[in-house]
Parts: sequence; C-alpha cells; structure tokens
Amino acid sequence: MQKEAKFGQIRILHLEDAEFDRLHVAAMIRESGLSCEIKVVQSEMEFATALKEGVYDLVISDFALPFYNGLKALALAKELCPDVPFVFFSGTIGEEQAIESLKSGAVDYILKQSPNRLIPAIRQALQHAEKRARLREAEEKNREQVELLDKAHDAIMVCDLSNRLTFWNHSAERIYGWSKEEVLGRDAIQLLLKEQTSKFEEARQSLRTQGDWIGEMENVTKDGRTVVVQTRCTLIADDQGRPKSRLILNTDITEQKQLEEQLLRAQRLESLGALVSGIAHDLNNTLSPIVMGVDILRRESHSKTGQDILDMIGSGARRGSEMVKQMLTFARGGSSQKTRLDINPLLREMNKIIADTFPKAVHGNVETDPASWPVMGVPTQLHQVLMNLCVNARDAMPHGGTITLCAKNREVGAVEASRHPGAKEGKYLLVSVADTGSGIAKDQIDKIFKPFFTTKEQGKGTGLGLSTSLTIIKNHGGFMKVESELGRGSVFQCYLPAAVDMEAPANAGEVKRELPVGQGETILVVHHEEGLLAMIRTTLDHYGYQMLSAGDGPQAVALLEQKRDSVRLIISSLSMLFTDDRPMIEVLQQIAPDSKMIAVSSLAQENAQKTVKANAFIQKPFTIENLLTTVHKVLTADASQSSPN
Repeated sequence: MQKEAKFGQIRILHLEDAEFDRLHVAAMIRESGLSCEIKVVQSEMEFATALKEGVYDLVISDFALPFYNGLKALALAKELCPDVPFVFFSGTIGEEQAIESLKSGAVDYILKQSPNRLIPAIRQALQHAEKRARLREAEEKNREQVELLDKAHDAIMVCDLSNRLTFWNHSAERIYGWSKEEVLGRDAIQLLLKEQTSKFEEARQSLRTQGDWIGEMENVTKDGRTVVVQTRCTLIADDQGRPKSRLILNTDITEQKQLEEQLLRAQRLESLGALVSGIAHDLNNTLSPIVMGVDILRRESHSKTGQDILDMIGSGARRGSEMVKQMLTFARGGSSQKTRLDINPLLREMNKIIADTFPKAVHGNVETDPASWPVMGVPTQLHQVLMNLCVNARDAMPHGGTITLCAKNREVGAVEASRHPGAKEGKYLLVSVADTGSGIAKDQIDKIFKPFFTTKEQGKGTGLGLSTSLTIIKNHGGFMKVESELGRGSVFQCYLPAAVDMEAPANAGEVKRELPVGQGETILVVHHEEGLLAMIRTTLDHYGYQMLSAGDGPQAVALLEQKRDSVRLIISSLSMLFTDDRPMIEVLQQIAPDSKMIAVSSLAQENAQKTVKANAFIQKPFTIENLLTTVHKVLTADASQSSPN
C-alpha cells in the first residue's frame, strides 16, 4: 500500500463568487486534516492581483463567474504561475468544456454535485506538483553539472560497455577537434586510438579486475595530430552494482611531455658540453706544441720537400685548432673571432662532401660568382650552417635529388630589412641551399626554427640544426628566409652582411717577419702539460730569455719565492690547480707583485679576462710568433700600461 504523502502548510487561492461554496470548500479541507491557508477572491481583478502578489501551492476555481470565464482564469494562472496546479470546482462545466480545460493545463475538474472528489483531487494535484518540482530540481542540477563538466579543463567522456560515446564535453571538443554531434554514438577506441597497444590492453585488464586505470596514452585528433594524454578511466555501476558505462577523464600533457623531452635534451647537451670542453682542452694542449714546432722547423728547414711537409702539418694543425675553438664556443658559449673570407671555397668544399659522403642518388651543384662579395665570419661556424642545411636537404630526398649551393650579391632595402629583427639595409651576400625534396607544410614553416622542433621521425633528428644555424647567422649580423612547398622542395636563404668596405688582410705567408728576441730577461713558465711546457721553454730560451719552468703549483711557488727579485715575467696556464683556495695566478702575483703576467688559456680573451687579471692573454693553440711578440710587448710596455688590468 502506497504511503500517503505528508504536506506542510498549503497556500490555496480560491476563485469563487458564491459564499456557500467558499465556506463548503474551506470546511472540507479542514475536515480532511490538510493544514492550509486559503485566499478567496471573487473577481477577475482580485484574481490577477492575488496571482501577482502572492505565492500559492494550488488554485481552485469556479468555471462560470459573473463577467469572467474559468478558461480565462486558467490562462492567466498558467501565464503568471505556470507550475501551480489548477483545479476546477464547478457545477456548470460540461464535458466538452472539461476536456478543453484539461488541454489548457488544468490538472482536474470536480463537479459541485460530487464534492467528495475534491480532497483526493487536491492531494493528487499536490503530489504531482511535488514530483514535478523534484524533477525540475534534478534537471537543474544535471544542467549545472553538465555546465561544470563543460568548463573543466580536462576532456570528459562517457561510453557504454560497447565503447559507444554517450557524453562528450567542450574540452574534449577543444582537445580532439570533434564536436559533440560528430562523436556521440561512435566507437571511442576507433575514434581516438591509432592502434590497440599494450597500454590499451593494460587499461582494459585493470578496468575488468579493479574497476579503474590511470596512465598515459597517445590519442589521435580530428586533423591527424598525435596528443599525449593522462587518462583516468573508471567503471560506473548501476543501482544493482552491475557495470553500465565507463567514465574517462583525459588531460592533455603533450606540451608538458615536450618540455620534459627538451629538458632531458638540454641536460644531455650540458653533459656533452662538459665532455667537449674537456676534450677541447686536451686537444689544445696537444696541438700547441705541433703548431709551435712547425714554426720552428719551417724557419730552420730550407729543402722544398721539408717545407711542403711542414706546410701540410701546419695546415692540419690550424684546421684542428679552428675545430677546437668551435668546440669550445659550443661548450662554453661566447663568440669566435671573425675574419674576412670568401664564401666560394666553403661552398666547393661542401659540394665535395656531398659527392663523397651522401648517397649516390643525391647530387650536388654549385653556382658561384667570382665577383661575389666577401663577408666577415667564422669559417667553422658557416661550414656548420652549410652542413646542417645540406643534411636536412638530404633527409628530405630519401629517393634522391639535387642540392644546389649558390652565392649571389644582394642589395637589401629598408623595407626588406624591417621584416627581420636586427637586420639593416645594405649589401649582403645571399648564400642559399636548395633541394628537390618533399618540401615543408605551410603550418610548419613558422615552427621549423624553434629549438627541438623536428618533422623527422623519432630518433632521426634533434630539432637543433635549424635553430643553431639561425643563431649563427644572426650572430654574423644576418638573417634567414625559407621558401618551400609540399612536393616541390625547399630553398633556405642565408643573408650575410658583405665586407666590401674592408681591406683584405695581407698574406702573412708572403713575408717572413723577424721575430723579437730577448735581452736575457728571466721568465717563469708554469704549465701542467709537459709537452707544451717544454716547447715554450725551448722557444724562449732559443730567442734570448733566461728560463724557469714549473709543472705544478707548489713547484711554481717554491721557484718564485727563491727568484722573485729576478723574475720579470710569469707565463701561467689558467687551468692550474688552486692553492689555499685561491687561483694560482693570484698566488703568484702576491709573491712577486712587480712581475708581469701573461695568462695562457683555451678561452677567448674576452672570456679569460673575466676569470683573472693579467697584462696579456694568449689563446691556445698559438704560434711562436704570437708567443714572442706578446712577451716582447709586455716586457717593453711603459709602467703606466703594465699594471694588471
């Protein structure tokens, strides 16, 4: 048996012009036990005023009133209070009118000839009104929940046990690109997964046994992009505890994963930089005696064959020296010294590398102009740019093609220069690398110069080649442009400021300069590398200086304390160990404050000056001419110029 609903204080509006009927209705309601407050009105105006000013749970109305109609009263009530149940209690309503009243929104009609039906009708009307109120409240909560789910940052989806999507919020639309209308009813697995991986099997097994799963997955978007999502999947049960659907919350962590990958790459590069720095330091110490020894032997050898061999050794050592400087620039930062150079030999050398090392289906072609302008640049860095661009061109032509290297003179106007930050109008040498490869999509051209961005498959590119190349070109005062179209190849254009107003350096090989000699000055040389120490000692001793040498810090301190009055100059490596927690050079300067100081370092001068104070700096590897001229300059400098800076 259904339990009778209990009502609180009921507010009733009663439209009735007959006093007997008003009293009769009030008496029946009191006798029924309903607690109520009845507002009685008799005219259209009173009824309208009461509806506007009061709040009611039920309206009871006669059908036939003087100067008023029950259907009009019903229409007004539905307009002003659409959720309040309306009951007719009349003695004149006919069957057709009764049907019309129900169609118009009345919940019941009772004839005054059968008043015993009024109380059950009131109870039923109130129960239905309460149910409708609860239903509206539930619907409102559902709407609020849906709105909150739509405002959520995560993609929220619900699918049935057959994987058919039944809910899809706004964030899911934003992340995946499909609208709600496009996905509802579709298979979520076929929609979002390229393939059912081991991760998917792991998730399905966890849902079956534990009811939930958390992990990372790769999903595919509407436009074919791959996004990495943090997935939280939960099994939802019905009232009987039986599984009925799955709730899936996906957080887009694609950018986070990219940042993590960039951090790992940066850490690897940092470790690589430390390794490169150490290797470069050792190579410098190895190359320096070779460079100095070649200079000494060249001045003493007079045979043509001997000179040719020395030239070959010297060329290789200088090439190695440039490579070491480039390695140190990469590892420690800073800039290398630029020289005035012709770009055409670099292009021909790069073309030879293409012919010798690239696949045979890839052909190289060089288009140069003998009248092309020179540029101020670092040869090894510009060689690196050409290498990066050519390797990218090769990778864009897996089935073969042509790489064209070209150098042309260009005048850049103010309008063109304004399109590239930092660029100035003037004369430029345009160096271009063109290929006949697959080309670059328009939506990717703006991204290709960003660090770690690559269109290559995972493991086949770091995404640093173009970023590094752009940095090098900018450091040379230039800018880069790219023209590309899918299926029609790419052209990378490097604009380098022309050095047309600068004089070409004299060929140092054409004139043998007389090297300065010493006057018996005592020099202390401190270096931990035995080979380099011996070469410096031999050179200075040969050119008229009195030599003292030390291979480590304590030995240098002991020698200097004995000979501090006679030592005019100290030549020390910056890589020496510390004494009493202070740099070795500072210790030596304290022992012999009147002695001048030359610091020998693998660092460029501007970086070495930040490390220690000295009268001069020599960057390894160096020639005997560089060593002797620096020593002579420091020893003969005026007192005002000789104090450590």
